[in-house]
Amino acid sequence: MNRTVRIGLSIAISAVFLGFAVQGVKWREAAAALGAVHYLYVPVILAITVWTLYIRAQRWRVLLRPVGTPSMRTLVAATNIGFMANMVLPLRIGEVIRPVLVSRRENEPLSGILATVVLERIFDMFTILFLFGVSASAVAVSDQVRQWGYRLFALALLVGAGVAVVRWQEALALRLLGLVLQPLPARFAEPVSHFFRGFVQALEILDSPLTFLQLLGWSVYLWLVISAIYLCGILAFDLPTPLIVGSVVVTAITAIAVSAPSAPGYIGAFQVGCTLSLAIFGISKSEAFAYSIVLHLTQFAGVVGAGLYSLAREGMTLRQVEQVSETDGTPA
Repeated sequence: MNRTVRIGLSIAISAVFLGFAVQGVKWREAAAALGAVHYLYVPVILAITVWTLYIRAQRWRVLLRPVGTPSMRTLVAATNIGFMANMVLPLRIGEVIRPVLVSRRENEPLSGILATVVLERIFDMFTILFLFGVSASAVAVSDQVRQWGYRLFALALLVGAGVAVVRWQEALALRLLGLVLQPLPARFAEPVSHFFRGFVQALEILDSPLTFLQLLGWSVYLWLVISAIYLCGILAFDLPTPLIVGSVVVTAITAIAVSAPSAPGYIGAFQVGCTLSLAIFGISKSEAFAYSIVLHLTQFAGVVGAGLYSLAREGMTLRQVEQVSETDGTPA
């Protein structure tokens, strides 16, 4: 996609999200909420944000076992730079930059590494929906929250079942993909087929029960740590929400919201996720919007700071990172 079109599209999507998020916000009430925040929690949120990047790199190393054995330094640098790119470049291009950086530094096949990023996102989706479902079902919450928990728990099981079918009915999945791609021109069909085969290769990791449990453990650990960020926000704003369930619900809904294409930094999408999730607990839109601003800016600073550190350590510039994205994932 043309870079100018890509940027315009991402800004348009974020503008729609942001317009929805600010609709109904009472700015004096939001300003008052910002003035009453316990800002001592901000350094804690900042530290936890950087910590989550390191956890992601550790989990990614497990996912990459069928593909290769990149060094931890390479994975940490690629993770930091990739997530920083998501903050400052359009349409989550960091998800392409991460595997390209690893492929170039470690001379590993790009298709297999790209597939692990997709598998990583599947584990993320499964875990956040699972945690939401379990927490909403196990703790005394409103019927509305419990119903959402049941629905998202069912969705998590559906996602897990879909991955299982692709892995253990590999030949059938490839035949069905071939039928779907058959009417398409070769220039579109071949990259999709190549990528899907790499994804199927990455799924081989599920053949090992121990490795699967390791990935599940890393994913639960990661998202519980991420939930701690939102829990600190709840404490900072003295929000009258259940701490554990509230933080998991906000984490899950915000994660789903920011998965949509948006302007750099998830502007708009992040605010929508926070306001929608906190509305479940009766938090006013004005206070929820103020909450989203503090959490968003703090995480932005943590991720960009970690990315700049890795850029300096690897002797790279932001322009070079942008050039990686412009290659559309083609290795050097």
